[in-house]
Amino acid sequence: MRRLSLAFVAAATLIAPLGALSARAQMLPARSLPTPNSADLPVAAGQASYVNLGAPVRDIVVGDPAVADVSVVNDRTLVVLGKRPGVTSLLAFGPGGRALADRQIVVSENSGGGVTIYRGAVASNYACAAQCTRLGAAAAGAATAAPTVP
Repeated sequence: MRRLSLAFVAAATLIAPLGALSARAQMLPARSLPTPNSADLPVAAGQASYVNLGAPVRDIVVGDPAVADVSVVNDRTLVVLGKRPGVTSLLAFGPGGRALADRQIVVSENSGGGVTIYRGAVASNYACAAQCTRLGAAAAGAATAAPTVP
């Protein structure tokens, strides 16, 4: 009987610190891990935007390369080119596979500085800055020059 009591006391002595350790771990505040840069990145089709990273980049993944393309300027700067309207994701990883960026790229129609003129059922699109230049003139034929509207 004495052996059984000693075995029970020994087991209780070994288990008690583990229970206290578990209770102490439950009382510690949760630590949040640093999250990679995650936000929408709006880009117009045919336009570019840049992304600065906090560390050197090793690998880049674009979810749908038909929507956006990414070029590396240097080890901490990426340029995102909007190709066609849509949504895709951009993931950037540093040395050791650490996530540097997790961005959602939203490519919209190039609506800034554009004008559409309707003549009956025919629509003509123009890109405007200081002057307006007709878009899609090459598709209309090489014989007709694209008019420029001041």
